[in-house]
Amino acid sequence: MRIVIATPILYNPASPFNHLFKDIIGGFLDDGNQVIRLVAVENTDEIEFKYGYEGKDIEYRLYKRKNSDHGNIFSRYVRDTLTNIREAIGILKLKDVDVLFEDVSYSSFWAVKAAKMKGIKVVAMLQDVWPDNAVQSHLISEGSFLYKYFEMWQKSVYMKADKLICISDDMKDFIVSKGVDADKIEVIYNWGYSDEVVDISWEENEFVKKYNLDKDKFYAIYAGNIGKMQNVEIVVNAAKELQDREDIQFLIIGDGARKTAIEKMATDVKNITMLPMQPSEISTHIYSAAGVNIIPLVAGGTKTAMPSKTGIVLSCGQPVVFAFGGESRFAKMIKESGSGASVNADDCQGLAEWITKIADAKDVDKKPGHKVFKALFVQSENVKKYISSLNMVIDK
Repeated sequence: MRIVIATPILYNPASPFNHLFKDIIGGFLDDGNQVIRLVAVENTDEIEFKYGYEGKDIEYRLYKRKNSDHGNIFSRYVRDTLTNIREAIGILKLKDVDVLFEDVSYSSFWAVKAAKMKGIKVVAMLQDVWPDNAVQSHLISEGSFLYKYFEMWQKSVYMKADKLICISDDMKDFIVSKGVDADKIEVIYNWGYSDEVVDISWEENEFVKKYNLDKDKFYAIYAGNIGKMQNVEIVVNAAKELQDREDIQFLIIGDGARKTAIEKMATDVKNITMLPMQPSEISTHIYSAAGVNIIPLVAGGTKTAMPSKTGIVLSCGQPVVFAFGGESRFAKMIKESGSGASVNADDCQGLAEWITKIADAKDVDKKPGHKVFKALFVQSENVKKYISSLNMVIDK
């Protein structure tokens, strides 16, 4: 099978999606397929986007473009769309391609249209749902002209695709509510860095050593992007509720569009420590050092996104509190499995109460978190699901 992969969004070496994309491409190659990658880069001398894959079964076609201000929706849309049009022209020139594997963004329409014109099957992967995530980030208003414009193009991609892959059951339900046939949507959760659960002792923990953490402290950790979707504000507000607990220290680790605002909120909050974004290589050490990991999103965020760290956190087995609403299917599954707790996105007091409850517990049972990880987030099993999805589309 010959697979073309088109990504109009500029390659970002710091993207949390890189390890997932590397595994997916590696799975396609290991399965005996040929891959043609259409990659948007700022510098054609870059090689990081190859993830180490070279040889006769993979080729790269580079589309040079400039970076865009992430907060400027118009600049991003124009540049990504122009790149996607160029990639669509490239697809029209390709021969003997069986399937287009597309990471759906707000500018995916043209590559998908070109593939369908050529009789190429389309498997579209949704890591988030545009433009609804832009509404949740307060970039645009639901029902506005911009929303309706972007929604029209996105729904066209959903309808033209032969298969859609979502990263949560909540996201699938949301896409179905837009009129998309549920039978062509498959749910494949994003995974961690390996098939195995993680067991890192305090003494062997590189993050603990790097920042000389105190073993007698209980660390409530948020680590990741600090943007509008992440709702890190609830972590700061929970910390304010617990300033009288000298044994509990909050670590907010990362970078992003809301970092300055979060730093301002955390000024003079003595139980919060802000740390810079850490290398992905020590992410399991960070989550293993936590007395509790906190994974927040804006209200309703699981309909349009699922934090890529989720599988990695669960693999470490430490307690986790999800702060994005207890009514989501994912939150209910977490509660039923006993692998974590969930509070509403605006319930900082509820978050503080859960953190206190976990901090006061004597023992931590890692088995529930590991069980959910094994059920939904195993690397090799989920990569096989991607390969199977493409094969099923070709076999129809």
